[in-house]
Amino acid sequence: MKQISRIVVANDSLDGLAEALEKAALVEHYTGANIDVVEVVYDTIAEEPPEVLPRDQQARLMEAMKAAERTGLQHLIEPLKNRVATIEPQVLWGKKADQAIFQVLGDSADQLLIKPVSRHHQLADYFQTPLDWALMREAPCAVLISKGSGWAQPEHVVAAVDVADVAHGALCREILRTAATLANVLGTDLHIATAYPSLGQSVDELQVAMDYEGIKQDMRDSRAQAVDHWVKELSLEVAEVHLLEGKPSDVIPDLSNRLQTTITVLGTAARKGLKKLLIGNTAETIVSRVNGDIVTVREP
Repeated sequence: MKQISRIVVANDSLDGLAEALEKAALVEHYTGANIDVVEVVYDTIAEEPPEVLPRDQQARLMEAMKAAERTGLQHLIEPLKNRVATIEPQVLWGKKADQAIFQVLGDSADQLLIKPVSRHHQLADYFQTPLDWALMREAPCAVLISKGSGWAQPEHVVAAVDVADVAHGALCREILRTAATLANVLGTDLHIATAYPSLGQSVDELQVAMDYEGIKQDMRDSRAQAVDHWVKELSLEVAEVHLLEGKPSDVIPDLSNRLQTTITVLGTAARKGLKKLLIGNTAETIVSRVNGDIVTVREP
């Protein structure tokens, strides 16, 4: 199982934070992890020149804004104080919320970052990287994107892995360990899903000559063997293994939504430069299409 020693619940607004805190409390109950609740605030008063807004007045205004947000956090965490051992609120001032959150996280992988999903128009994602994408790509630990619904009646945890990519075995291991831990936290079962390419719907003479169906069966068999290897190596208890034909960005959301999965765990990659302005990563596509919560894991 994966060790979780600290839970950081981070948000850029109070929307969806109460549900995220309830999820943090459940993980804390199972792991004993400390909980930090982080709110990042910013206002353009920090950019006013001193001749317009003297520095002492500016500082007082900034502290007043932070105090108001802290009061809101205190109100939300109050009902949890008799249920969790340690829960502390932090209000940070920062123009770049992701960078402020990364400073709180440090570089430890033994954490879980819980972030309520940002409410934004999908088209805007192509021009400006939302906080959610930045955290998924660059956080040093697993990131749970909370979509608001609770975990009162959990239904399955799905680990989505690319077992054919032997170069990223460490990432596959991390996904499976994280998914197994969350299945234990929720008291539900673990499913493993992996996709293999579709060779198309039509079968011409050349495809018949190349044993079209045999190629597909070989791809399925190789992935089944790889999954079996990971299950045995990590001593996992698995309810079902799903070998899915098609693109991961299509078949993983279809499976998760059909099973009404509570959490889908998948791997993601850091992206830099101009690539950060475009959505194209399979994980990011799946995030927008899965109805339940998403946990993204980066390669150690």
